[in-house]
Amino acid sequence: MPIELHELRSRAFHGTKRRIYHLLEEMGTSGDQIWPFASQPFMRSPGPLAPGRTEEWHLGIHAVLEEAIPEERIVWRFQNDGFDGTHGFHLSSEGKETVVEYRVDATLSDTDGRLLWRRFEDQFERSTEALFDKLARVLKR
Repeated sequence: MPIELHELRSRAFHGTKRRIYHLLEEMGTSGDQIWPFASQPFMRSPGPLAPGRTEEWHLGIHAVLEEAIPEERIVWRFQNDGFDGTHGFHLSSEGKETVVEYRVDATLSDTDGRLLWRRFEDQFERSTEALFDKLARVLKR
């Protein structure tokens, strides 16, 4: 029986939505300043973000860009077997801070999806927290 997966991690940052969005859209390119794990690279196809065309690969995940709205969100659609859904970054303002939410919303199949999530689950939390930590350091520069 398929299961619904809804994961959310968020953190408030001292930085503008414009600056944070730019740093997120550069992940996986030669201009990437925030991906925290050189030994586990985040890669994406070259060029500007283009929904339906830009692809990404990291931590065993393959996805195609579904939506990129400057200063609001970058959302990817999973291409892995057994995973039907999206993951992405959503930005909002809270006073003088920008809140970044990283969301995973998917339906997992009985076997492939659950096995992939089991492998990815520990890395999800660790990589999201490390990414947020590095983003905070870069924004202080």
